[in-house]
Amino acid sequence: MKRGLFILIGLVATLLGILGVWLPGVPTTIFILIAMWAFSRSSHRLEIWIEKLPILKQAIKEAKAFQGEGTVSIKSKIISQLCAWLSFILVAIAIPSPVAIMVAGGFAISCTVFMWWVPTRERTNKEISF
Repeated sequence: MKRGLFILIGLVATLLGILGVWLPGVPTTIFILIAMWAFSRSSHRLEIWIEKLPILKQAIKEAKAFQGEGTVSIKSKIISQLCAWLSFILVAIAIPSPVAIMVAGGFAISCTVFMWWVPTRERTNKEISF
């Protein structure tokens, strides 16, 4: 039963992570971290499967670096901040509801705090700058 719960958590987190690739305001990497954690406790086959999904290649790379080093690349920090705050602006324009604005603002603020709190990974010669 415990194994099944971890598989369910991993699959839901994977789905949310994939949706986060396209939907503004929905994070990708955090859901992939959750999925990898859940699959590591329940199914080695699903753990390998998620790592091979081409659409999640960058998110998996960042998730593994975060798990191993506790760091995030400056490029990912900048992109996540731009996406979070642009999503907030889009929500404020498209859905001028105080509740929607507060929820979107809460996500943007939490993303900002998290990215500020997590150390920045040193750039290597392999990394491409923008």
